[in-house]
Amino acid sequence: MQAVWRWRSQKVKAVLGLLFLVVILPSVAVAEAPKEKVRVTAADKVTIDLNADITVFEGSVRITYGDVELIADRAEVKERKTAVLSGNVRLVQTDLVLTGEVFTAYINEKRVVAEGDVVLTKEEARADDGEGSSSERETDTITVTCDVMELSTKTRGFTAEGNVEVKRGSSFAKADHATYAESEKVVVLTGDVAAESKNGEKIRCGRLIFRTDRDYMEAETEVVFEFEVDEDTGDEEEE
Repeated sequence: MQAVWRWRSQKVKAVLGLLFLVVILPSVAVAEAPKEKVRVTAADKVTIDLNADITVFEGSVRITYGDVELIADRAEVKERKTAVLSGNVRLVQTDLVLTGEVFTAYINEKRVVAEGDVVLTKEEARADDGEGSSSERETDTITVTCDVMELSTKTRGFTAEGNVEVKRGSSFAKADHATYAESEKVVVLTGDVAAESKNGEKIRCGRLIFRTDRDYMEAETEVVFEFEVDEDTGDEEEE
């Protein structure tokens, strides 16, 4: 009888242990998920609609979370997840500044959609400037303008749409669409691409790779490449 009781007791313990692993541990992991603090300041007024779960901030509004700072004249925050900003809107993140007419910040998703006269400026360390850290190398200013841009504040990559133009020094490229990968330092432009290098060469193509950390372009699909040379007139002075 004692042997049977001992066997049943061990079986119960095994079942309870399995339940702990399957049910309790995942719930503990979810409960301990890290949270990010968001801080909002406003100079003039804050209006809180508890039923709609919307808070409106007015006057020199600043929203900060992580290494991101959003600045605007007005911001409407809904359900503590989404913020719509208007009036002198600006995003600052390390060496990157983004401006536009209206921003929609998906705070919990770490992405921002900017619309209207969008301008992004970024200081990019040169890839071919020695072997020091990026903070020690010389930098070039990269400027991107477009109609609409979606920026990931986590990966610092972006997608740009409409009247896109990318500039690095005297080199530039224009297109309908562009994507940027921070890890690769590459802007890929597509759709009616036209570019000009710092040496004056002109390129038209369907797809262009534009490096942001050095003077490099790679054109693909129906490429037209043009350049000018000084004409030799043959009029040489006799000695």
